[in-house]
Amino acid sequence: MRPARAAYLIAEGSRDGLRRAVQEATSRWGGQTEPIVPVPEDGTIAPDHRRVIEVAHVDGLVNVDAPADHAQSLAESFDMQLTPIDHIDRWGATRCTSHPADLALPATIDGSNGYVIAAEGAPLWQVAAAGDLRSEAEKGFHDAGTAVRRVRFDHEIGESQLWDHTLLGATTVSMSEEWASPAPSDSPTVLFLVSDADDFDTCLAFWNLRALRSVSRGAIPMHLLPVDISHWTAWPRVLAGALQRPDQFSPDVLIASSSVGEQAMHTFAQNMGLQLSEEQQVSRSMTFGKEVPKRSAPFTYLVGLPMRYVDFERRYGLAALVDVPVVGEKTALRFTSPVPTKLDYGGMSLVSISGGPIDALPKREPVAKLVTDNAEWHDDAIQLAALLQRDWRLELRIPTPAAAYEAVMRERTASHLLSDKGAIGAGLLDEAATDVLAEPNVFETIRQLTTPRGEDIAKKLQKLFGKDRPLTEDQKAFAEEFGGRSERVFKSANRLGCGSFETAQTALEHLAGIGWAERGFQTACSECKIKSFAPFSQETVRGIARCPVCGSSTDYTREPGRGLVLHYRLDARVDFANDNGVIAHLMVIGALDRRYTHTLLKPGVDLFFADGVQGEADVIGICDGKLVSGEVKMSGRSFTDTQLNKDMDIAERLRSDIYLMAATSPIEEEAKHRAKARCDELGVELLILERDDLLR
Repeated sequence: MRPARAAYLIAEGSRDGLRRAVQEATSRWGGQTEPIVPVPEDGTIAPDHRRVIEVAHVDGLVNVDAPADHAQSLAESFDMQLTPIDHIDRWGATRCTSHPADLALPATIDGSNGYVIAAEGAPLWQVAAAGDLRSEAEKGFHDAGTAVRRVRFDHEIGESQLWDHTLLGATTVSMSEEWASPAPSDSPTVLFLVSDADDFDTCLAFWNLRALRSVSRGAIPMHLLPVDISHWTAWPRVLAGALQRPDQFSPDVLIASSSVGEQAMHTFAQNMGLQLSEEQQVSRSMTFGKEVPKRSAPFTYLVGLPMRYVDFERRYGLAALVDVPVVGEKTALRFTSPVPTKLDYGGMSLVSISGGPIDALPKREPVAKLVTDNAEWHDDAIQLAALLQRDWRLELRIPTPAAAYEAVMRERTASHLLSDKGAIGAGLLDEAATDVLAEPNVFETIRQLTTPRGEDIAKKLQKLFGKDRPLTEDQKAFAEEFGGRSERVFKSANRLGCGSFETAQTALEHLAGIGWAERGFQTACSECKIKSFAPFSQETVRGIARCPVCGSSTDYTREPGRGLVLHYRLDARVDFANDNGVIAHLMVIGALDRRYTHTLLKPGVDLFFADGVQGEADVIGICDGKLVSGEVKMSGRSFTDTQLNKDMDIAERLRSDIYLMAATSPIEEEAKHRAKARCDELGVELLILERDDLLR
């Protein structure tokens, strides 16, 4: 649970814009973590400022006084909503926050004194350091019972920062990084120095770096001060007291400024009783299992502030664990708010819901609407905007993976249905089958038992004649006609050609165990000279052996030392499926089932798009909330440029998260590189599965 947060856009060099943005942030939950970004006249913001918006992970942009067209273009480049500051509380993503006084914020800082803000009309550095309020907002705090006081002397701004007595600092009440990477740690105190009272550049740099520092996972005290504080007679002593922090880093202080020269910063440090560190950079030490000693005088400093101290990915929010079974059409979540409020209800907030059933869903808008009408996806969780309250009851509809898949396909296609291969595969797909297909030699065994048909015979004829003599139409017709008349293949373990007798027998028994192959004997008729398969039945259990072709009495095949020889024949469905390449689809689905926790996969789907384009995906579905689509080949050499172009067009149209490139034999490296380049262009993850990847 967290507030919606904004990044404020101001005109380049606009002191009034900076002041207005600070005033707004001071009255918002989480306001101190909201960055301010200047927009130049040409509309191109500096790379550092773009990075500030990215790292801050805000929910929307608010235009203070930046050029409207440039502000809108910037919002579009971040795929964010833009709201004029006058409407920040009325509409837009950034309205979903609360007044700090609605939260469990103490009425005063110490039982009597109010939270500190800048004096009315104060210099810009005081505003950026402690916060400011317009008159109606200041009255709102007082009406809510929260004491606020404006300073009379500038040194009060300095001390209020040291002791965290500013109203701006209080806006981070009930805020925490729910996740941060790399994890921030305690760091030296940072002092920003302004060259004059309205030093725009330093005030802005200070504001943004403080907005990016961790609010809960690593302490980095940051203070904004004038370079000349010689009249603050008690300040060196007060600062020394604040620097007595755990001895886990060195030096004690970093001094930075956008306008003050390095020599002036050294002079400031000497006046504060600081010594220049002998180290050239910040060092850290970790102490475990014992009390950490405090830093002590003489305190040391360095000049400069590396961005890395605040450049970490983050997700804000306070969490509540709710253990609830997902049964039936609707699920009710009941929990006490992790964000305390003064009253039963406060302002607005954003609630994110995650967990096993949610994690398994594709992160698409139509799927979010299946959960609840006003839901959307944010950071891979379902997010709702709702009134902040003490006791929550949320009623959700958790869709099945099948319903989520259909919602995605309805959004991205005009229609879709199982392909011919997909229908064959769906009839054979089950967990037992995919488990067996992951065993060594099973797929090779299926190939040995697959009956050659027209296309296969045509390929063998072409190989016999040579590539320089293409088959005639009559020869192709002959292969098609007589290939379809071939008797189904049956073999014994010692004739299979897959390793040793024991290896072949194991693979054959795996297939028989799931009903994909039948056991029987072979008859070799002395009358009609035809060898036939006699499946186990009443006739083979009792009575004499008879030729199934001419009916003559005969014998079952025997081998010296083994007696009757057990033969195997594929089930007709499996025989036909492998001839059409479907078994490879099932192997890939099995591999994906083992790789991911939550899956729903189809072994072949015909796709029809609104512009009349048609396509086919050999495997398509959802893996741990990601839409997967791709191609499965018997031969890895079949991934030609034409094939990849078709696959990538489908992936782009579907907005697939993962493109699957799979084959039962090695894929050429060049094809892999081409696929990787295309996937990078589309922002799609590439998953390559070859023969060994399909085994358990």
